[in-house]
Amino acid sequence: MVDPTVSPIPELLAPAGGPEALRAAVANGADAVYLGLPELNARRGAVNFTLETLAPAVRHAHLHGVRVYLTANVLVLPDEAGPALDMVARAWEAGIDAVIVQDLGLISLLRAELPDVRIHASTQVDTHNAAGIVALQSLGVSRVTLARELSVDEIAGLVRTSGVELESFVHGSLCYCHSGQCQFSSMIGGRSANRGTCAQPCRLPYDLLGADGSAYDVPGKYILSPKDLAGVTLLPALVRSGVAALKIEGRMKSPEYVATVVRVYRAALDRAAADPGGYQVSAAEWDLLSEAFSRGFSEAYLSDVRDDSMMSYQRPNNRGVPVGRVVSTGSGVATVALDRAVESADRLEFWTAAGRFTQAAGPLRLDGTSLSAAPVGVRVELIVEGATRAGDRVFRVANAALLEAARRTFTGEDRAATPAVFAVRLLHGEPASVTVEAAGLTATAEGPVVEAARTRAVSAEEVVEHVGRLGGSGYAASEWRLELGSDVGIGFSVLHALRREALAGLDAQRLAPWEGRQAPRGLHADPPSVPGRATSVIPELVVAASDVDVAVAALRAGANRALLAVTSLDTTGTLRAGVEPLLPRIAHPLDVEPLLRLAEGRAATSGNLGLLAALGADQVSREAGLSADWGLGAVNGWTAEALATLGASLIWASPELSGRQLARLVRESPVAIGATVQGRVELMIAEHCVLQASGACSHDCARCLRRTRANTLRDRKGYGFPVTTDARGFAHIYNSVPLDLSRALLEVLDAGVSAVRIELHTETPASATRIVSAYRRLLADAAAGRAASDPLEDPSTSGHFFRGLT
Repeated sequence: MVDPTVSPIPELLAPAGGPEALRAAVANGADAVYLGLPELNARRGAVNFTLETLAPAVRHAHLHGVRVYLTANVLVLPDEAGPALDMVARAWEAGIDAVIVQDLGLISLLRAELPDVRIHASTQVDTHNAAGIVALQSLGVSRVTLARELSVDEIAGLVRTSGVELESFVHGSLCYCHSGQCQFSSMIGGRSANRGTCAQPCRLPYDLLGADGSAYDVPGKYILSPKDLAGVTLLPALVRSGVAALKIEGRMKSPEYVATVVRVYRAALDRAAADPGGYQVSAAEWDLLSEAFSRGFSEAYLSDVRDDSMMSYQRPNNRGVPVGRVVSTGSGVATVALDRAVESADRLEFWTAAGRFTQAAGPLRLDGTSLSAAPVGVRVELIVEGATRAGDRVFRVANAALLEAARRTFTGEDRAATPAVFAVRLLHGEPASVTVEAAGLTATAEGPVVEAARTRAVSAEEVVEHVGRLGGSGYAASEWRLELGSDVGIGFSVLHALRREALAGLDAQRLAPWEGRQAPRGLHADPPSVPGRATSVIPELVVAASDVDVAVAALRAGANRALLAVTSLDTTGTLRAGVEPLLPRIAHPLDVEPLLRLAEGRAATSGNLGLLAALGADQVSREAGLSADWGLGAVNGWTAEALATLGASLIWASPELSGRQLARLVRESPVAIGATVQGRVELMIAEHCVLQASGACSHDCARCLRRTRANTLRDRKGYGFPVTTDARGFAHIYNSVPLDLSRALLEVLDAGVSAVRIELHTETPASATRIVSAYRRLLADAAAGRAASDPLEDPSTSGHFFRGLT
């Protein structure tokens, strides 16, 4: 267990979207970096690395005392498992210190096939309780990156009981939806967040509509766009929490961004650890963070904030910093009163009544004189590329001087060079030697015997000059120790050679922990051994509902099982005869015990890894029947095997699978597989309630009238996405059209699924009765070989059934 009395400085973990960003992170004080290869990477749009560029990058990082973590943080399809193992094996040989993984099956395979590789569970696993941490530890994980939705107090509580390291995000972009649970981009555009191709629908404009179809008066169109996380003021509390690592988001951002943010957090973290009582964040540091990139900042969930103060309703992208206002306009020009100094190379954004436009500041005219820079407090005339009027605000979205200063930190001279003590011994009749001491190690190179000078004796200044030519070496001389005989001579080329040899020896010692790694070649992943499993001709018909009357109506209409979505506020009295609890995918530490009591000793379905594992450890609950919900990302047999080991006897397949992918999962799973075939798929679950945008909120969610009404998000194309809010205030956003696989039931049955599921979360008892009754007939027809000719719902979608994950 972690000693709660010890609070070491957490590791500062920085993004490295490409080689330049890695150098920027290293140069500005990161303790570790995380990076990806083109494959199996949640940031496939980043510059990324290849196996060829990875090795020198890792070497550079290690020689600067920085650890390197490889991301393999996506769901893995069966045919990708072997290549994934090989990719990690080759990266491990190149020196990576750990691999960050989302897919539970890949975690199991790595532990079995590459036991020396350290595994970190990605935030995509969405871990937010102690039971989830224990489950991941049992699968072979050494560190867990926690869900972003945890508070500092919750993190501290988890650290106290954790047997593995815990990591938390501290700065950068926030997803609206819980990580690993978002289906929005995937279902509407085929670009899966679980495969590294998210199209960021949360950054698009929406209208919020009431039950009558009229739009609420909201503060802005970007209703799903959070501000950026900035936990810099919370660093003393985070240090006290005992968290092992603090992570900065940003593999898609520029090297200059990485340099600036890492530099601020490095200095701030060191101060927070050294003097927590006197710790403050300066205005200059906030300016640096804002100018690097900002949608506005919030401590958000770290401070248990879930209200509108964490949202950026008015814009979804970088807002920069305000620099002034337009005070007058002319033909193609605007006069701006400056609240900050501005340079002509800066990029400015004008916020006008007609919208926004961005341009280079360009020539700055002050009292008729053209300037390249203008100070704060003056009025300058700018040539503008759009229409402006007095009162329009002006923001700087790119600070040329800041970008150049950031760039200088990781180009040219190595500003993160390792301090080294150089000892040079040049005594008559003895071998010349250069000794280097750095990072607690020592290396010596010896050369020819030193002779008397034939012409001119070498001076101490010349020795320092020639041995001290350290450009590109990664070292900087912090001290010189010279033993120089009188009237001795030596060729400068000999000094250069001795320096190179000594540094090479020192490098070899420093890199020794990673040298000589040999991983198996030609790794392949054999499908799990699956015992013969009897399957019925007609699979079970299961429904999932959020209203108990809907669940009961579905049972009366012919459903075999009804799952009722519950929260930790519910009691066993919520469940009527025949209705099973559908446990929430999100269970904070204080939610766990009430939910376990609710599900104790009865059949239950859980999309939360910790709840599944805790119930699976109870023999009575296990025998009653546990199902793993689709939020746990089962797309391959190894994940199914891992979930079965934790107690699942039925696994609901990811709704992102095609029919063929589903059939393969069924063949390679040791337990029964179910498939969702009908209803509106939940696209997002978020801890910020969408309805807060419509007006003042009492935060008394259990008695909120707004959440009892039908509400809808309408996108730019006019599609409406139903929105509900549960008693905890968590938002649930559903697809604009229902999934309808009624015409594909023959293929679904041929896949061998043991259960089919209808999502009824947005239905009434009457509509649920109609849909379930129809499905009873459709299943009987399909079992007899008869296919439906018309969809059950129109409009509707077949989802991923015919396209699958790519």
